[in-house]
Amino acid sequence: MTDDDSKTLQTTATSIEVLELLEEIDGGRVSEIAERMGRPKSTIHGHLATLREKQFVTKEGDFYFLGPELLRLGNQVRTRRSGFVLARQFVEQLFEETGLRSIFAVEMGGKAVFLHTVSGNKMGWSHEQLGNRLFLHNTAVGKSILAELPELRTEQIIDRWGLPSETDNTVTDREELFEELAQVREQGYATNRAENFRELYAVGAAATRRPGDVVGAFSVTGPAHVVIEGDREDELARTLKGLVSEFELELTLV
Repeated sequence: MTDDDSKTLQTTATSIEVLELLEEIDGGRVSEIAERMGRPKSTIHGHLATLREKQFVTKEGDFYFLGPELLRLGNQVRTRRSGFVLARQFVEQLFEETGLRSIFAVEMGGKAVFLHTVSGNKMGWSHEQLGNRLFLHNTAVGKSILAELPELRTEQIIDRWGLPSETDNTVTDREELFEELAQVREQGYATNRAENFRELYAVGAAATRRPGDVVGAFSVTGPAHVVIEGDREDELARTLKGLVSEFELELTLV
């Protein structure tokens, strides 16, 4: 790699850091961004000017915000595969049938990325925002996806991200996780019992085009007393599995 190549890569990385920081703080001045990133104001101003010219950021007074070009690119991600588009109506159907927050997520870069969410008139949870990324090993959508991926790919994901603990219920032992994934494959769905957020329970199921080719996963989430009360978990699992079967059938027709 030449010095020019190294410089170009670092410049790109800095621009990406600027965008990620703007998302985190929901807009900011040049001085604030420079201070948080530990970079000269002149450097940050140059990145912002370039990003603004390409509409990746906008400027209102002294403040910079994420721009409309990111929305266009994000929508491209959500619509680049026919299955991603089709999943939207199935997420809405899932919400109508269960009354619980419903999502569709896909595996990208070894994490679960939210593409569709429906929660009706309920206040949105921050982790449910479109494009958010969660670990696979401690979420219902994530475990259902891992269970359907080729074992080598699952190993690669774990090697990259590890099995970090986010609550006392998170499985952090590789062997224990693989035992659970075997059970997920057998029963056709995965659960999340407060494993990435306290009090948050979920049931999820993955959709595939063929063995090893995972399109994504659907799940419903809610507090423990809503998701596991009585026979509700079994009922939700049956609903999810039926919906996934219908979704997979529709995929063969588009």
